[in-house]
Amino acid sequence: MLKNILTNEAIKALYKKRTYISFILLTFLVPLIILAIGDGADYMESRIYGQLKDSFIVIGSITNGYLSSYLIIAILISQMPFLSTIVASEIVSGEYSKGTFRMYLSRSVSRNKILFSKFIIVQIYTILMMLFFVFYTLIVGCLMLGVGDLAVFHKGLLFLPQEDILWRFFIAFIISTLVMIATSSLCFMLSTIYKNSVTPIIITISAVFIGSAISFIPIPLFEAINPFLFTGYIDLFLAAFFDPVPWDIIIEATFVCLIWSGIFTISAFYLFNKKEILS
Repeated sequence: MLKNILTNEAIKALYKKRTYISFILLTFLVPLIILAIGDGADYMESRIYGQLKDSFIVIGSITNGYLSSYLIIAILISQMPFLSTIVASEIVSGEYSKGTFRMYLSRSVSRNKILFSKFIIVQIYTILMMLFFVFYTLIVGCLMLGVGDLAVFHKGLLFLPQEDILWRFFIAFIISTLVMIATSSLCFMLSTIYKNSVTPIIITISAVFIGSAISFIPIPLFEAINPFLFTGYIDLFLAAFFDPVPWDIIIEATFVCLIWSGIFTISAFYLFNKKEILS
């Protein structure tokens, strides 16, 4: 029974145009940014090297697919919470507005099975979206600009050798995906409350905005709260490119994101079971 419900939810998601918005957007946007990075390579390298060129002889270019991917992820990661809400915001609330839950629940199907199947679809979408974002960017960047060492800023200018880069992008993918799963779980919970898909998006993005503001404002109270908020780890993927990698912070972030995801998910099931569908 659960397999049939899950298959049905997957088919419904595949037939909705909004499911493909993030993938289409990234497909066209990423190459454009890579072209811009390649075109402005000389200026960007002069900004990165600063006065180092006065003291050292620099051979070759650091503008490659790894650097462009690193920059694109850093630029667009703050926009990904919005894209992660596209499916989550509508998957339950859309059923309310269309009245299809009446037909669903007139059969011998439990609410938990229905909601669980929708939750699985939301998380699959979130994981696939982040997988596409990180590795599509990496593949296109390397095809267009080639490969080489990666220059990042960590306690000064840090050069990571080519053979020490790919696993760091995988770690960055895992970190950023955990944050987006927590975000989509929040939006999913809100979708069980409201009968329109706009309100869950607005509330979720507002929560992310407030949480991000807390992480950037250097007030003792905010600094004490920030480690316990999943929104404080949106840009933690940068830590994957530190040397050494701060595994303690990454593990802490993993637990925080999973705990918040669990809280939002449990709340969603509780609220959905208490919801008066016929109202």
